[in-house]
Amino acid sequence: MDHKFIHPIETRYRTDIANLFTEEKKLENWLKVEAVLAQAHAELGNITQEVAQEIKRKANLTYVKLERVKEIDKEIHHDLMAMVKGLAEQCEGNASKFIHLGATSYDIEDTATGIQLRDGLIYIKSSLLELLREIIKIVEEKKDLVCIGRTHGQHALPTTYGMRFGIWAYELDRHLDRLSEVIQIISYGKMSGAVGTMASFGENGIELQKLVMKELDLNPVLIANQIIQRDRHAEVIFLTSLI
Repeated sequence: MDHKFIHPIETRYRTDIANLFTEEKKLENWLKVEAVLAQAHAELGNITQEVAQEIKRKANLTYVKLERVKEIDKEIHHDLMAMVKGLAEQCEGNASKFIHLGATSYDIEDTATGIQLRDGLIYIKSSLLELLREIIKIVEEKKDLVCIGRTHGQHALPTTYGMRFGIWAYELDRHLDRLSEVIQIISYGKMSGAVGTMASFGENGIELQKLVMKELDLNPVLIANQIIQRDRHAEVIFLTSLI
């Protein structure tokens, strides 16, 4: 008998932010980066506009199904290339030959992850702003409502409920400052090839990376190897653990 384990966060307590972290959304982001890469190649004259438009037209979940990508992954044991093959199956003419041109897997994956984490943090920031507004209302309403303070597990001097909520509001305000900073830190992508030298993109590698990141509303990394260095992702983890 097959058993399926369901976490309550995925069902009963699921919120909209979960939609940013589904398998479908990850695939959608990968396809988006591939489409933008093709368009950048076309702008630089590396491929024709017709080829780029065909890749863009098919690089979405309407044509590239998650189930098919998983089938290919089982055969080749490479999730990103399974997406590339799934997209190639849908493209007409010779467009399939130019998908993923010059890129390494993590040009796509890390750039898509930058989109995902940026959007997730923006969602969290918006939610915290709403929470802060509500807490400030309570601060104003309860600023004169006296209650007993506590220390060492026992009653201490009087305080107010307004002050208690004010302390929480002050902490949230600091979190919002941190969020603004970390959103900038994580909003980066790369398009620099297997070891970061851009050799696979030729002499226009730097310009191609700029074009891709501008379209995706990300910043291009100044330097990287195969991946974007993980201190950026670590800051996201540290911040969300604080919140």
